[in-house]
Amino acid sequence: MVGILLIMGHVANNLGLGAYAQQVADARTLNTIAIIWFLWSIIELYKKHKQNRLLDEGRAGASKLMQPISTLLKMLVLIFGLLFWLNNIGVNITTVLAGLGVGGLAVALALQKPIEDMMGALTIFSQTPMRVGDLVRYGDVLGSVEDIGLRTTRIRTLTNTVVSIPNARIAHVEVENLTYRTKIRFWPTLRLRYDTSPERLKGVVEQITRLLLDDERVYDEPLRVNLTDFADDAILIKIHSFLKTTDFAEFLNISEELNYAIMRILDEEGVRFALPGRSIHLEGDPSAPHV
Repeated sequence: MVGILLIMGHVANNLGLGAYAQQVADARTLNTIAIIWFLWSIIELYKKHKQNRLLDEGRAGASKLMQPISTLLKMLVLIFGLLFWLNNIGVNITTVLAGLGVGGLAVALALQKPIEDMMGALTIFSQTPMRVGDLVRYGDVLGSVEDIGLRTTRIRTLTNTVVSIPNARIAHVEVENLTYRTKIRFWPTLRLRYDTSPERLKGVVEQITRLLLDDERVYDEPLRVNLTDFADDAILIKIHSFLKTTDFAEFLNISEELNYAIMRILDEEGVRFALPGRSIHLEGDPSAPHV
């Protein structure tokens, strides 16, 4: 295309032009069109190359962003080419630039939210805090990323609903990516009765520690089982450990087996869980006992 335009210009100059055609030729119209077309072709080739590279890396979402970026670059090339051509035909481009500035400001204000969301998508694709298929927590929303678009990101929750979140919000708020975990924490809290003897409590702590150390699915470090606190209605024993898995379904199966084993240890030691209790004060009778 560029070669055809240049040849057409050369032939037209040799054959001679009319007054109007000569004015158009003096403005380097064909040269300007050829340069714009050449730059557009370079942008299109780079866009396709980048899209193929992103697809090979498994980043299909990021490849979507190349289309609006390439369109924006083409528009900028066209605007600069048009200004160059107008300057050649004698138009005062200072006035044109002033008009473009006012119009651009109006357009920017009208498209403020879509532009913010697109910049948010650019942040997500460039920093990759999450990808399609990742299990993430955003505020109170927990689910898998179903799609990352130019304006919103869709997250399918554990209850099979879909939450659409504007990209501008995601780019400025903390997102916890659970898929990037190298291990999953197992940390139940045991609430035991106050009538449990210290010897039995110590035996429970030792047996649970031995249980976790002997299980090959549990990391040896860090691993802690401690009597940590005295609540209003229970003695608290807290377990801090990590399981050798990153799959949430497998984690649930392992933790279930460990919980059953812990319950058997408590039963063997004759230790019972504490029931939640409340203290009620009856006003009007200071001598009335607490219930």
